[in-house]
Amino acid sequence: MSKVKFDFAGENYVVTGASSGMGRQVVLELAEAGANVLAIARREDKLLELQAECAEQIFVAPLDVCDGEKLENAIKVFVEAHGKLSGGVHAAGINNFTPLKTYDKKLADDIMDISFWAGVELVRLVTKAKYANKATSTVLFSSVCAESSEKGMFAYAAAKSAVNGCLGALAKEICHKGHRVNSVMPGWVESSHMTSSLDGLIDQDFLKKNHLLGLANPEDVSGMVLFLLSDRARWITGTSIAVDGGFLA
Repeated sequence: MSKVKFDFAGENYVVTGASSGMGRQVVLELAEAGANVLAIARREDKLLELQAECAEQIFVAPLDVCDGEKLENAIKVFVEAHGKLSGGVHAAGINNFTPLKTYDKKLADDIMDISFWAGVELVRLVTKAKYANKATSTVLFSSVCAESSEKGMFAYAAAKSAVNGCLGALAKEICHKGHRVNSVMPGWVESSHMTSSLDGLIDQDFLKKNHLLGLANPEDVSGMVLFLLSDRARWITGTSIAVDGGFLA
């Protein structure tokens, strides 16, 4: 059990990609730390299972994060009920091969829309005065693939590189009210919805050899996310942090 404890009592957060993997773990840990959390994902059944873990503090909105109107309406309803936001986490994303020989532009566009553009929209909403407290913190999920991608994964690598590439510009736009934005770059996380689509396609021996500290579970990444949301990270913005078991070392 971790000896590091966070106190988010009375604070409100929105988390996308909340139905599985790292997004789900972040929701649970924020709720455990006292926060009210709006959990967003497409699968209502999985969201309801998550809500059952802590019904008093987890509130769900089944929707597609690329639907900006529905996303904003869900945040509006949540804020009206619980108060303004202290931040958000964009963990939504899809991961798949897009090799040139069988290039699927629709799939590539979906990867970019969900991983990048929906994250930018979340930053916009989380820093909007009518929804946000001052000095919010938003964490976007990038990936080690932004810096070291495998063959056939150029669309995913491009989307995650875009997440990192936008941080400096966004940080400069939102800093006047103390708002912050950062990204985390996880390595290979076991039992994650994001990696399950690649099972059997990635060399497991390669993964184990190149993650110096072994493969991760979602809780190996969520601690960094909570740290970046907390006031202990109040002097950190516009940066990408690898949480990768040494993959990029």
